[in-house]
Amino acid sequence: MAKLSAEAKVGLLVIVGSLILLYMTVAVGKYEFGAKKGYVVTAVFDSVSGLDSKAAVRMAGVQIGTVEAVELEDSRAKLTLRVLPGVKILRGSEAAVKTMGLLGDKYVDIVPPHANGKSGERSGIYQDSERIEATASPSDADQLISKLSSIADDIKKVTGSLSQVFGTQRGEQSMEDILHDLRQTTANIKEFSYALRSDGGELVMRLNELAQNLNGVVDDNRDNLKVTLENIKEASKSAEMALASIDNVTKRIDRGEGTLGKLVTDDSMYNNIDSAAKGLTDYVSRVERLKTTIAFRSEYMFPKSKSYFSLELRPTPDKYYVAEVVSDPYARYTRVDTVTSPPGGTITTETYEDKLRFSLEFAKRWGNLALRMGLIESKGGIGADWFLFADRVKFSVDAWNFDSKEPKNENAHMKATATWNINKVLFMNAGYDNFLNADRASGFVGAGLRFDDDDLKYLLGSVPIPK
Repeated sequence: MAKLSAEAKVGLLVIVGSLILLYMTVAVGKYEFGAKKGYVVTAVFDSVSGLDSKAAVRMAGVQIGTVEAVELEDSRAKLTLRVLPGVKILRGSEAAVKTMGLLGDKYVDIVPPHANGKSGERSGIYQDSERIEATASPSDADQLISKLSSIADDIKKVTGSLSQVFGTQRGEQSMEDILHDLRQTTANIKEFSYALRSDGGELVMRLNELAQNLNGVVDDNRDNLKVTLENIKEASKSAEMALASIDNVTKRIDRGEGTLGKLVTDDSMYNNIDSAAKGLTDYVSRVERLKTTIAFRSEYMFPKSKSYFSLELRPTPDKYYVAEVVSDPYARYTRVDTVTSPPGGTITTETYEDKLRFSLEFAKRWGNLALRMGLIESKGGIGADWFLFADRVKFSVDAWNFDSKEPKNENAHMKATATWNINKVLFMNAGYDNFLNADRASGFVGAGLRFDDDDLKYLLGSVPIPK
């Protein structure tokens, strides 16, 4: 037999070693030759930290494929999973990245829908190149360590607080007081148990006596109890009869019989009541909208004065009524001609008498302009007001007494007034009165007070009521 040379032996050893190395590379690297088997599905995770390609894909603990590729898609990790042929993944399954054991390799676990508590998107199984939508990223070890560190800090704070409470002299005293109270409570419980054990027979005897006394009371009042029960039965019968009567009356009301039945079943009564309520509501709302203002003013006319009391009713902001009582020193004019003898001359005496006059006007307002008409100082007249500066200033012109027969006062009585509202209550005015009649014309100045609804309510509420 021919012997191999040293060179042949070395070459054979190299060939065998190369074949073994090639086999182990293919086996460990899980390389495949030819067409790849199975089908591909994809899944997207927020993080697949620690998971590499060629990692196992498992279902129920059994490997059904491998991770073919790990890619980045829109800042998320996209896994391409190659699943063995014949393995079916139901729709609605969840793909989760898990760890084999505590420190083992990470793998992709496919959880069917009946196991993860979710129903599938639709019936069927995943086909080639489809995506598993439901995914669960692995827990990051750093996050777990951070949470454990936070828990440790909280525990440290609690222990520190306990140390501050019980580590001081005051805390030690509190603990001693608590232990003392517990010992005292325990001693009291023991004393009670001893007393119960020693006096238990007497307690049972007293309870027996109480039961006998109760039996005696029941025996002595047995007849009374029977009468009471009979009375209760009679009362029950009376209550049943009363309920029957009430039921009968209710049925008659439901049928519309009797006065009450007609009131309940007839819609006309409801309609009348509803109409009356609406009318009352409308009337009350109109009354509430009505604004009332009372004013007093006096005008000095050099040398005489003229006083006014005014009542203004304003149902709407643009419409109001004005009523006034006026004390006019020139209200009544009297002329007396006296003939003297001798020499037969005539003396004329003219006098004026103070008298109350009345005004009643209707006013309508358009923006800053308001027009008035009605009675002015007991004579027919008209007036106009012009408001400025949010009604703080008012210019007024009034005309009345168009058919005067008074000498030197034949023209209509016209008056121009400027009013300044100093505040809500106090106002001042000035103007020129009767300026169409030169002998009777006079300037004037005045002041007054005005009270609205709120002021009147306050004033009336402040008036003491005699008891």
